[in-house]
Amino acid sequence: MEKTYSQIIGTPIVVEDLGRVGRITDIAIDTETGKVACFFVNTGNMKIITPNDIIFFDQAIVIGDHEDIVDAEDIIRVKNVLERDIGILKSRVETQKGELLGNVHNFIIDVDFAVLTKIVVYKSFFSLFKTKDLLIPAKDIIKIEKGLVTVKNKYAKTPITAKDMKKYPNLYPADLTS
Repeated sequence: MEKTYSQIIGTPIVVEDLGRVGRITDIAIDTETGKVACFFVNTGNMKIITPNDIIFFDQAIVIGDHEDIVDAEDIIRVKNVLERDIGILKSRVETQKGELLGNVHNFIIDVDFAVLTKIVVYKSFFSLFKTKDLLIPAKDIIKIEKGLVTVKNKYAKTPITAKDMKKYPNLYPADLTS
C-alpha cells in the first residue's frame, strides 16, 4: 500500500495493549538506499520508531511495545542517516543535463516495504504560479544530495496525468487539481 508523506504525518501510533502513545511528526529516508530509516514520534527528544518495529500500518501504526519507541542515537544506521542531514522535501529536482524541473512537493512510500516509490515535483514562480506536477518513480532517481535530487533526462517536460491525480487525490493542493 502506498501513502504520501502528507498522509503519513499525524498518523497515530498505537501500542497493542496500551492504546495511542503518539503521532508521526516526520520521516527520515536513507537517501543512499531509498528505504525509510525511521519515523519520528512526537514524544520529544528525537524519539523514533523503525519500520522493523511496525506490526501494522493503516489508519494507525501499531507497534508491539512502548519500548519500540527509542532515541534516534540508539540505532547506528538511523544515526548515520540523520548525520548526513539530507532531506527530500523542498529539494531542487534537476535532470542529469541540469534542467530544473522544480522542487519536491511530496513523496510516496510503500508502507508495506518501507521504501520510497515516487517523488512529486512542481515548479512555481515566486510561489504564485504553479506549473504541472511531475510524478517521478524512485527507480529513475540518479542521486539525492543535500538540497538536490538528480533524475534521468527522460523526465524533463513530462507533466503528471489526470489518471495520476485521481490515483493520489490527497497529493495535490486543490488549486493544482482544478
